[in-house]
Amino acid sequence: MTHKLILFDIDGTLLHAGKTPSTVFTESIGSVVGKTVKFPKQIFFGRTDTFIIREMLRQHLETPADGEYYRIKEHFIHRMKERFPQSDDGFLIPGIKQYLGKLRGESDIHLGLVTGNFKETAFVKLSHFGLDDYFETGGFGDDAEDRPELLRQAVEKANQHYGRLFSSEDIVVVGDTLHDIHSAHHWGYRSVAVSHIRDKDTLLEGKPDVLIENYNGLKDSRVLFE
Repeated sequence: MTHKLILFDIDGTLLHAGKTPSTVFTESIGSVVGKTVKFPKQIFFGRTDTFIIREMLRQHLETPADGEYYRIKEHFIHRMKERFPQSDDGFLIPGIKQYLGKLRGESDIHLGLVTGNFKETAFVKLSHFGLDDYFETGGFGDDAEDRPELLRQAVEKANQHYGRLFSSEDIVVVGDTLHDIHSAHHWGYRSVAVSHIRDKDTLLEGKPDVLIENYNGLKDSRVLFE
């Protein structure tokens, strides 16, 4: 039996988290740099939280240091734990819960995450939407600033967690940005793009192996491998 690995991004792929994360991020960065900052979300789609913080520090401080990065990270995680469970402007990408249930029922299909979110805030979001029980391993924004390196670490962790070595042709990366597509292709993995809250034509520029709007109608748990 050939074992498969599907790695999911979170924001825009599993769920839409609403306005709270970017609002809290802006406040956390501003609390350290000492002024109100604008959060250019378009620039940061598909980036890791580590990249976002370090880039914002580079833009607003002449000589940013690790101490400022960790202060922002700590502030952001703390505020997200306080405020995100009270938010109500997010939603699940249609059909995802049913599809994850199908995947979990397949003994040869294994699930993981590859997300730019810090691990703690990733599970704050997943828990809020009832998806935390589907994922036991993954690569997170704490692990790397660069998306391809993040994906490499996600696969390495999955290999260790599941006690097997997944081959490149048996790995699928599901995301909603060009960064997700490009990082998958960088390592020779299959790319699935989700266009529910993104521009379909932009995603097609990255030449994903599969493009879906959402998970409604995915009756076959193996469709992402075809």
